Amino acid sequence: MPRFNIFYGWRIVAVGFVSLLLAGGIGYYTFSAFIIPVSNDFGWSRAEISLAMTVASLVGLAAPLVGMWVDRYGARSVMAAGALITGGAFALLGFSTSLWYFYAFYFFMALGQLGALNIPIARVVSSWFDKKRGLAIGITLSGFGIGGLTMLPLASYLISVLGWRMTYHILGLIILIVLAPLSMFVIRERPAEMDLSPDGKTSEEMQTKTPLTDELQAGATWTLSSALRTKTFWLITGALSLTFLGTGAIIAHLVPFFQDQGISHQMASTILALAIGVSVFGRVTAGYLVDKVPIKYMVMLCFLLQIGGLALILLGTGSMAVVWAFVVVFGLGIGGIFALEPLLVSQYFGLISFGAIYGGLWAFITIATATGPFIAGYIFDVTGNYDMAFILSILITSIALVLIFLLGPPKPSRLDLSPESKIR
Repeated sequence: MPRFNIFYGWRIVAVGFVSLLLAGGIGYYTFSAFIIPVSNDFGWSRAEISLAMTVASLVGLAAPLVGMWVDRYGARSVMAAGALITGGAFALLGFSTSLWYFYAFYFFMALGQLGALNIPIARVVSSWFDKKRGLAIGITLSGFGIGGLTMLPLASYLISVLGWRMTYHILGLIILIVLAPLSMFVIRERPAEMDLSPDGKTSEEMQTKTPLTDELQAGATWTLSSALRTKTFWLITGALSLTFLGTGAIIAHLVPFFQDQGISHQMASTILALAIGVSVFGRVTAGYLVDKVPIKYMVMLCFLLQIGGLALILLGTGSMAVVWAFVVVFGLGIGGIFALEPLLVSQYFGLISFGAIYGGLWAFITIATATGPFIAGYIFDVTGNYDMAFILSILITSIALVLIFLLGPPKPSRLDLSPESKIR
């Protein structure tokens, strides 16, 4: 009988999934579980402790540099180094004795995450897939959402049994021991290293390209500097930054918003967790559909879903049926946006400098995501409710919708054309 072989690219997807689940789920989603026990031990205010996540968020400004390292040294070495730094820093947080120590190791943890999360993972998965790239990216990025569903309850349980210090040690060591070997021994930069082709296609199938690929790769070799000179890059950056500004604000304040509506803290937290869970389905679905539908229209659909979800809870306050509809609609929208974000870069600018270009995009998204929660909190302090914050999120996501509608293939300047295309 013929031996059943799984295309090696799906192993790359599996490692990316696990990396996002552990480095993302532990490093990002567990933070809230540590706030009260750390505060009780040291007497630090919640604002002082939360500043650690602000510091971690701003580390995203280094994303272009990390992207350049990925392009130059490869995803495997960057992911392995990122796993070592993320896991080591998280484990060492268990030795915290001062706020400055606490901030410093959240800084190093976040720096390691840049090397262990989206930028190198999206780069290497995109290299292994062409026709099925959207589905592969969607499955990979669902690891982040599942990490949010599983790692926070795990951290809470470990803290209750072993204390917060030992929980930091254990979770950090899990990242280090699991992810570093997986990155080194499984990740391969591209199919050619193993005499394979993207998607496992034959040489005859490789001759067929999509019209979008032909149009975008017509003589241009995109780098970060050349991408910055295109309207396409700034339309993508503007649209995603506006959307993530709104998304960051809503996710950060969703639990207190529902509590203000008379919903218990436990139920409000469950609602947020379920929305994250639905986002997993949204990531995979959007990734699957974008292989069949132009990405521009898929992004617009996801923006509409986010707008629709916000409109539901603004207009349907007090109805649990509306709340559950919000969970589904909003979850699908944000999940799809997360999955399509790296695909916008690969489809419009190719893979040669994917890391640097995606990192450049991430720097702007980081600022927006870090700013959104503050703006929503300020609006609440001034008005006494979140209505204007949600309305603002709807308005800026609507602007993002228009920006994506205007999106077209990047047009290279003469400086960006290859010598062969100049001769033509």
